[in-house]
Amino acid sequence: MRSLFVKLTALFVGIAFLSVGIIALWVDNTVRYEFGCYCEKAAESQYLADSNCACEAGTAGSEHTVIARSGGAEQAFLNAFHNALWLAIGVAVLVAIILAVLLSRLFTQPMRQLATAAGKIASGDLSQRITSDSKDEVGEASVAFNAMAEQLEKKEKSRRQLTADIAHELRNPLSIIQGNLEAWLDGIIEPKPDQIASVYDETVLLSRLITDLRDLSLAEAGQLKLHTSPAGIKEIITSEISNIRNRYEQKNVSIHTEMPPALPLTLIDSDRIRQVLHNLLDNALRHIPAGGALEIAATADSPGWITIRVSDSGSGIHPDDLPYVFDHFYKADRSRQRGHGGAGIGLAIVKELVEAHGGKAWVESQLGKGSSFYFILPAVS
Repeated sequence: MRSLFVKLTALFVGIAFLSVGIIALWVDNTVRYEFGCYCEKAAESQYLADSNCACEAGTAGSEHTVIARSGGAEQAFLNAFHNALWLAIGVAVLVAIILAVLLSRLFTQPMRQLATAAGKIASGDLSQRITSDSKDEVGEASVAFNAMAEQLEKKEKSRRQLTADIAHELRNPLSIIQGNLEAWLDGIIEPKPDQIASVYDETVLLSRLITDLRDLSLAEAGQLKLHTSPAGIKEIITSEISNIRNRYEQKNVSIHTEMPPALPLTLIDSDRIRQVLHNLLDNALRHIPAGGALEIAATADSPGWITIRVSDSGSGIHPDDLPYVFDHFYKADRSRQRGHGGAGIGLAIVKELVEAHGGKAWVESQLGKGSSFYFILPAVS
């Protein structure tokens, strides 16, 4: 018997047979004993030495002797009782079988729905949901199944969107490289240094995009290897500011730092945290208008943690976009071209790298007043 329905039905029927059998034997023996005692007392009260209910009181099995020597009326009563008992047993068994079938169907129907929906999900139909109003374990299983199906559907949509975004981001530099190379090969134009430099820049962007995607996929899968050691976050911030200062000066953007003289060391992979800071500084530069300002602060206000803040004086982020700024390829301003708006994975890498260190990244923003990106790293005690 492999069917759960058959197993439950057999179990319920078996329990019913056992229960009814025990009750029937108990009732039969009890009635026989009490009826024998009744006949014995009746004989004693009437002082009949030889009556229809003569009884050998005080001997083992006396009630059975009384019943055996009883008259026709008493025997008719016992026969009627036995007939009624067997009829009750038959009705009880029939009702038990019907209830067993109904209960088994009631218990197995949600399981069948779950199995059917799971099979459809396995075949690619992620829109399957289970309808259940029960509050028991079956209802909890249905709720958990629906939550799983919803997450799978969201993941599938994200995967498809990610694939489309990756194809879009790769298509642009490849088209530029292919177009220039075909023009050079066909002799339509002569390769000039500035054109060669433009193609080279596209290859650099393409290589960086592929590297970022690889790092992002490893971080999300929990397979990104970190080479952690105690390091000073102040020195890393100062170094990254020096690397990007020329680009900020070209846009006439001022940089301000706010860091206490003594910050505790933090246990990090310095190269990955440099990548986090680079992505945040690069993202801020694209949003700060000419003549704006950038502020970087590092504090150790929370015990065991160092908080780093990167604030810009840009236009800010709309509240509807805030929950999605760390998503893959998400751009609050979809009108920006790739060359000006970035590929849209820099902030996703920031979030994954920070979380890989056991920290957390978040953003606060007000329209017209700029944005502040925060992340925390564990401090070395």
